[in-house]
Amino acid sequence: MDEPNSISTTDTRQLRERKKPRYDFDDSSSEDDSSGHLRRASRRKSSGPPSVRRNKRSGKLASFVSMPLDVLHEIFGHLHPYDLLRLTRTTKEFRRILLHKSSISTWKTSFEHVSNLPPCPPEMCEPAWANLAFSPHCHYCPANGIRHVEWKFRVRICSKCCSPQLIEAEYNDTLANVYYAIPGGLGTLGNDIDGGLATFCKLVPNREGKRYKRVFLRDQLVEFRDKLQSLNDPEDKAAYLESRLEWIQELNMHAANCEAWAHNQADDRVGELNKLRKDRRDAIVKKLEELGYKKDVQFRHTTQDIGREAFANKPQRLTERIWKNVKPMAIEYIENVRKLRLQAEHNDLVLARKRLACEYLKNYKNSRLPCTDIFPEPPDFCDFDPVRRIYNQPSEVVVDLSSFNVLNDTMPDLIKKWRKDVHSGIRNVFLKNMTASFAPGNFDLPEWTNDEVEVRRRMSLATTVFTCEQCSTRGLNGGPLDEWDMFGLPNLYDSEDEYFEFDDKPRSVMPMFYPQIMAHPCLTRFVLVNSYFLQELYESTASKPKRDPSIYLDNCLKQRRKWNGNHITLDKHASKVAEKIVTMAGLDPVLATTEDMDTLDARFKCHECTGLVTAVNPPPPSEDGMEEDNPDIVLADNPERYAVLSWRAAVKHQVDRHVQGINPGSMLLPAAERQPVISMDNLHLLDRNDPCWAAGKEKEALMQEEAATVWCCALCRDTPQEHEAPIELGRMKHHLKLKHKLDNPVLDRDYYKHFAAKDLMNVNECVPWVA
Repeated sequence: MDEPNSISTTDTRQLRERKKPRYDFDDSSSEDDSSGHLRRASRRKSSGPPSVRRNKRSGKLASFVSMPLDVLHEIFGHLHPYDLLRLTRTTKEFRRILLHKSSISTWKTSFEHVSNLPPCPPEMCEPAWANLAFSPHCHYCPANGIRHVEWKFRVRICSKCCSPQLIEAEYNDTLANVYYAIPGGLGTLGNDIDGGLATFCKLVPNREGKRYKRVFLRDQLVEFRDKLQSLNDPEDKAAYLESRLEWIQELNMHAANCEAWAHNQADDRVGELNKLRKDRRDAIVKKLEELGYKKDVQFRHTTQDIGREAFANKPQRLTERIWKNVKPMAIEYIENVRKLRLQAEHNDLVLARKRLACEYLKNYKNSRLPCTDIFPEPPDFCDFDPVRRIYNQPSEVVVDLSSFNVLNDTMPDLIKKWRKDVHSGIRNVFLKNMTASFAPGNFDLPEWTNDEVEVRRRMSLATTVFTCEQCSTRGLNGGPLDEWDMFGLPNLYDSEDEYFEFDDKPRSVMPMFYPQIMAHPCLTRFVLVNSYFLQELYESTASKPKRDPSIYLDNCLKQRRKWNGNHITLDKHASKVAEKIVTMAGLDPVLATTEDMDTLDARFKCHECTGLVTAVNPPPPSEDGMEEDNPDIVLADNPERYAVLSWRAAVKHQVDRHVQGINPGSMLLPAAERQPVISMDNLHLLDRNDPCWAAGKEKEALMQEEAATVWCCALCRDTPQEHEAPIELGRMKHHLKLKHKLDNPVLDRDYYKHFAAKDLMNVNECVPWVA
């Protein structure tokens, strides 16, 4: 009974196998058979309802494995080892061929195409070596994308599998601690290995971990323990341990070579990916240039910037299909660049037009020399609405120097309005300081503060003394610009507390009066500090023409700015001194103006400040540069010299040398009641018949011509080549000769005196000393 059943089963299986379709790729197959088969298939389909299921078609390479083996191996020998490894995972036929022992030569030939790859270890086969070196998957889980290889353990481990598969141990741990988490524990290793973990590290693969720990692979620890425990003969154990020592040395050397190769491969891969990105970027740039965006691509750093965009920063070749997908994003990006380019071109055009505006302003101001009133600087002039409308016209409109001639009729009104604003700024400073001196709680302002004529009269008084916080004390922190102020740092050594202004140290105050105060150079200049200063130092010269010509000054630590009176203040000490000097001159301090005092031209003499006698034949300096004391020095028999001061110089002299600040006894009083210690005993008025009066006036004129910094170049006026401040006459003539080739410059044509010259020449270098 069983035998027929078994036979019938076999026959059924054979019949079932015959029902499977067979494909013949031989071109010599008869058309009759194929047509008959198709006819039979069509008849079967026509007998029933239509079917949507189609016959499965085999791939075009289905008969590839039926080729001769020598041909296959010749083809496989030209493939990369990783390609061979992936072929073994496609079909059983490829796996059977490539994992057969006869394919070892094919694998070795494939490995020869990989440059500098260390040879396959003896304990590994070539497919396993290819899997370790090239296949980026974890050896303990299905995780993919694992780039890091544990070359000493010869495995790839993902981050999740590191904790269960890797064991860390301190270098001074015992073997029991190493095998603590392993099933079976230490076993008999403690008896077979002497020297603890230090010796154990020479027998088992390990690497350095974090915090100087040693890292082991769990499987290798178990394998080493089991192998050593399986050996009963002590000689066999000794031979095994000796072989392990040699093998670990070879393993470490091989692992080091593999790590170097992997590092080089990673670098090569980075270079390859960067080249692909660059080629893709260049291809996109070429496509954009073909679309008419050549100027936009060449704008600034667009070629490099476009490589940072997501659609261009991919290591993938740009094909027509990919370009079709990324073209909208590329067009949107380059359109934004075009807007920036057009705006930048218009900004450059505006800067060029501003240069013409400054040229027009220079010609206008030079035609009205000498200076009898204040004029706006380029930043203020370029901010006038009519001027802005000219240089902000569209790019299609041609703007040249003659385009600004339309301002000829409106310039007087524009300058008049600007002067009114400047006067309001000084007025605000004046009223702010005047009202601050009132007693606390008294908020009723005097009636004269609402009368503009009276306010202007009081500002014009000789007793109204202004000072600049930037240049009258120590620059930004209280003195001339020094290395501290240049970088915006506080001077920790010379700072003074306002509550201890009763010291006797000489000061350096520049008293200024109305209306010259409105043209003070510090009101239209600012010092480059901090990052702006460093930018000026290290910025390339190629970008300098792009700077605003109305603001920028070449090779200067200062730049222009709009008129700003925030650094101007009233000096209560100097005002008290000026009041006493006006009284000494015989005028009423309540009514005397600066013009009255200039017309009077009073001269004063200081009895306490005398000139030093000079030595005849002074000794030469010593080798260390210091002067040596010589008892045989012969002093010149010169009479004592005294300072002969104009009324402006007298105010400065008294404030600098003879005013001791606020009286310490009045420090606790309100601010309005604090009074400086002012002593005028050292000063007396010179009679016009006194020889010192005439000698001092004559000598003062010569010193002012030589040392007063009041001269400006009319040819460099309102240009980037203008000096940051007025200079001496000698330097001015040298400048005109060197820069403008003028041997005989003409006053009020080639150079001129600054409007604030009366205040600027009030310096110690212009004070005459008369015997």
